[in-house]
Amino acid sequence: MRTKAIVIVISLLLAGIATVLAVSYVNSARTEVAESSQPIEVLVAQEDIPRGVAAEDLVAEEMIALEEVPQRYVAADAISSARVIEGQVLNTPLSKGEQVTSARFSLPSAAGLAYSVPSDHVAIAIPVDEVRGISGLVRPGDRVAVFVTLENDPEEGEDDDVTRLLIPEAKVVAMGIALTADTASDTGDGDGGVLTSSNAQTEAPRVMTLSVTPADAEKLIFGEEVGSVWVTLLPATAETPPTTPGRSLQTLFQ
Repeated sequence: MRTKAIVIVISLLLAGIATVLAVSYVNSARTEVAESSQPIEVLVAQEDIPRGVAAEDLVAEEMIALEEVPQRYVAADAISSARVIEGQVLNTPLSKGEQVTSARFSLPSAAGLAYSVPSDHVAIAIPVDEVRGISGLVRPGDRVAVFVTLENDPEEGEDDDVTRLLIPEAKVVAMGIALTADTASDTGDGDGGVLTSSNAQTEAPRVMTLSVTPADAEKLIFGEEVGSVWVTLLPATAETPPTTPGRSLQTLFQ
């Protein structure tokens, strides 16, 4: 009789333990399901985006935006802040509604110049010097305006040389062989290419590569062939490109 009682007590204890474990498992499973359903903000493509677009342009033109996605559907390398891809370019196209992942981006130096040029643009290089190249202080990613001075053509009824705005805004994609601001400012003293305020003189790049439309490339080539081209640096905060009617000897002081 005593043995039978012990068996019953042990059975009840085991049943109780099993019940506790079962309840704990169910509660844990419910918690996991609830957590996986919690929304998380990640960057999502708002339109079809071709490769080669810079991360800064994606943000500025609102091609990507934060959206809430259930945790269980969030991609492993999805990002929620554009700072993660700052200074990089899209190396594969993104479709509308796709999550933005870090694997889709590369540094321009690793991806190559072609990835820094939008699909409807071309890259064109122009010769510059310390003066026309703004003392060599232009960096890839900066935006410039291009002016051209053309000699008068009596046969066309023009009396004076003229200087006009040729391209209101163009993005610099390379200075010399440098595709990023860091490498463009490398002094070669072991500072890793970090921008410095050192007074050490370095040779200014002799070539500036711009991303322009094919039509603007035609203008730039013609201007280089028959006139004199100057580049001006646009402010980082500029929201609209400059406009100007041009100047000749007759209008220089107006």
